[in-house]
Amino acid sequence: MLKLEKINWLRIALAWGMFTVFMIVVVYVQALSGAGPVSWRTAVLGPLLYGLIWMLFTPLVFWLAARFDLTTGRRGWVSSALVHAGASMLLTVLFRALHVTLLFLMGAPGVVVSWATILSSINIWIPAYWMLLFVAYALDFYERYHRRTLDAAQLEMQLVQAQLQALKMQLQPHFLFNTLNAIATLIDDEPRMAQRMTAKLGEFLRLVLDNTDEHQVTLAQELHFAQLYLEMEQIRFSDRLSITYQLAPDTLPALVPNLLLQPLIENAVKHGLTADSGAGAIHIQADRQNGQLVLQVRDNGRGADQANSRGIGLRNSEERLRALYGSHYALAIHTAPQQGFAIRIELPFTPQS
Repeated sequence: MLKLEKINWLRIALAWGMFTVFMIVVVYVQALSGAGPVSWRTAVLGPLLYGLIWMLFTPLVFWLAARFDLTTGRRGWVSSALVHAGASMLLTVLFRALHVTLLFLMGAPGVVVSWATILSSINIWIPAYWMLLFVAYALDFYERYHRRTLDAAQLEMQLVQAQLQALKMQLQPHFLFNTLNAIATLIDDEPRMAQRMTAKLGEFLRLVLDNTDEHQVTLAQELHFAQLYLEMEQIRFSDRLSITYQLAPDTLPALVPNLLLQPLIENAVKHGLTADSGAGAIHIQADRQNGQLVLQVRDNGRGADQANSRGIGLRNSEERLRALYGSHYALAIHTAPQQGFAIRIELPFTPQS
């Protein structure tokens, strides 16, 4: 329902002011084309009183629009329409009575206060009431649309936040268990390597906690996080895992969703370690093409027959991309038996401000 306290009355007054100026111009042009001179009272006071009286009537019409709402459906629609029909007649008669009386009191030439004068042009002004009614419902529809848009945007951000938290909950337990087991294994045989891995794990966890609420980070930050993860995986798997990077320098300040690369890289490590050669190879690439940021993560694993299958991590990433960018992103998987997986993501290039 229309809420009067949310109406911007200053804009309503400005609209009536513009209407008044327009009517003054119309009356003036008509006077120029007429046979004789026209009094300034007739040319200026008449339109000025039109705008002033209807501006004062506007809150009452808006209140009637809210009280007898014609947009609530069929129930009560006829009775509300009859109320507005009666109100439009009464307000128009009151408007004409005030207009004629004020013009008479101000000395406008040729004005006589009588019922004949008051009712003479009532048919012209009745549509003004219905025009105000239309404006009231248009403002109400716009307010509802604006509110729903804000609610939808807020829900989408909450969804992104929930997905990010779910991703972190998914990431931390199994990764921590694997890493701690690897550290425990290395402590006796490779104490220096165990120390390095412990230090990297500490930095990795600090980054996760520091960026808990950030939806987007720079690609440089995302890559630093991914590199920490991969360095620990390289310590775990020794010479069985090799990593290569091909990063265009101008892509590093671009904003990307927080933890976007992590599930992609986890999948690449998992698939890469299944390579028939016994050595996994991961390639990470970032380019800027036609205003888009293009990210690719490839592995040399066994690949698959179909590119449509998506794990939980990849589905989560795609849902976050859809919530953040709508239709302005692309995610594609290229795979074939014995050719590994290649995941390509295109995003709008947005540098950090």
